[in-house]
Amino acid sequence: MTEIKLRSYQTEAIDSVFKAWSEGVQRPAIVLPTGAGKTVVFSALVREFRNTYKHGQPDKGRRVMILAHRDELVDQAIAKLRALMPGVNVGKVKAQDRQTAADVMVCSVQTLSRDKPLQEMLDWAQDVGRIGLIITDECHHATATSYQKIYAAFPDALQLGVTATMIRGDGNGLGDQWEQVVYKRSILWMISKGFLTDVRTRQVDLKALDLSSVKRTFASKTTSAGDWQAGDLGRALMEAEADTAIARAYKEHAGDRQGIVFTPTVETAYAAAKALVDAGITASVVDGELPREMRQLVYDKYRQGKTQVLVNCMVLTEGFDMPQASCIVVARPTSSQGLYTQMVGRGLRPFPGKRDCLVLDLVGASATNRLRTLIDLEPGAVTALRPGESLAEAVVREEEEKNRKVPAGSLAFELRARDVDSFGSSGTEWIRTPKGVMFIECGAATRVFLWPSAESGMWDVCRVTEGEQWHRTEYTGLSIGEAMAWAEAVAEDHAGFSVQKSARWRKGKPSVAQMDMAYALVVDPTGMNKGQLSYAISKAVGAELFDPYVRG
Repeated sequence: MTEIKLRSYQTEAIDSVFKAWSEGVQRPAIVLPTGAGKTVVFSALVREFRNTYKHGQPDKGRRVMILAHRDELVDQAIAKLRALMPGVNVGKVKAQDRQTAADVMVCSVQTLSRDKPLQEMLDWAQDVGRIGLIITDECHHATATSYQKIYAAFPDALQLGVTATMIRGDGNGLGDQWEQVVYKRSILWMISKGFLTDVRTRQVDLKALDLSSVKRTFASKTTSAGDWQAGDLGRALMEAEADTAIARAYKEHAGDRQGIVFTPTVETAYAAAKALVDAGITASVVDGELPREMRQLVYDKYRQGKTQVLVNCMVLTEGFDMPQASCIVVARPTSSQGLYTQMVGRGLRPFPGKRDCLVLDLVGASATNRLRTLIDLEPGAVTALRPGESLAEAVVREEEEKNRKVPAGSLAFELRARDVDSFGSSGTEWIRTPKGVMFIECGAATRVFLWPSAESGMWDVCRVTEGEQWHRTEYTGLSIGEAMAWAEAVAEDHAGFSVQKSARWRKGKPSVAQMDMAYALVVDPTGMNKGQLSYAISKAVGAELFDPYVRG
């Protein structure tokens, strides 16, 4: 049996899943960034699952089904599983391959969701053993009808969802499918441990590109704001001569790097590739119509260094592993955090001699405030990137600045039960972090909060706006009741919306921006109205903002 040394976090992820199952969570999920080895994790987990649930034990079956939606994902999983478990029958269910009697099956969702293959799977389950576990790769797709049809056919099976991002582009929530994210590691954490490479960005300014005139697509009836429509965006990019701008920027900033260019349409992909070749840079296009054999030849040339740049129309966002890529060109401007993270993630894997990943972001003359950028890889961790600064460098700089901004005085909180009760009786929406810091969300990244006074048992009213220094107001050395009253008055003065619990806006439906932020913070928005989700998001952000400076 092949021995693969798991990284510590990979072992922790597997342990978290088994613990969740033992506690009655049937459908847990884990979130690990691109490059973290998700295929290794779930392959090792399959081996442990089959060793744990032996024949003859009263269980729900030892056979395992893995769902994937791209050819590359199917083949990657099969190769890893066969290496880990050489004595186990690992089969493929895709197109004409219908090995539905195998011990472990890697299945194309498009194939298995059809009636005939699905019935074959059910028939074999009666003869050779039940399906005990369903693993869904890239599980942010799981709310789609095709996935739900498969899940409904095996209602008793345990499940596991694996993804790099719990964010969908259509605004649909994932809480109904995945009960709990039981393990998560961030991109910054992976960078800090050396498991991913650092990343920096440069903007490629297309002054002729006017995104305000580009149509937006709405993927569901509940989506109030969508991403830019691919076809319309492609036409706007062609009119703005984005192809020549890409080639010029690549030659200037990434001449010695292998890279990947993401475009919105096949037309823009081929135009960009031609411009790169005309500039003396070897480039090939990968599009969805390229036969699998031809695609593998393109990949082989790239792997061997014979091709410097791969240009694709949204084919390589998932299931593509070429760690030598050290430049990502986002020639598909997007307002989707999930999509942006998937694109940039293709360049974050370490590789010998790779110092970092350079991201070239195409931006237009308008609507740039709605574009996703590098700081969206880790929402809330960095407020701004300085020119030439990497993501990790920005985090270090801002942490140092934040340490200098913390108000002086005791950092030990001691809120008594009666103090907490007084917060509940207030008409203002107070939020409490896990370590006890009480604050009011005022909008525009401003928060009014209570901080211990130098005098024991007394409180100061403080205010902080994102990117600015924390400071005490004139209301200091107060009892808890007085501090609350003055804090509420200060919050009303600075709030961009009503901070009252009874405010009508709290009863509305969550906005798309709220949903995106919730998924990024691993907050399950299922069943929440706008006010409830606002509270949950604010609590998560407040924990990161205040709790590191609390002792005890």
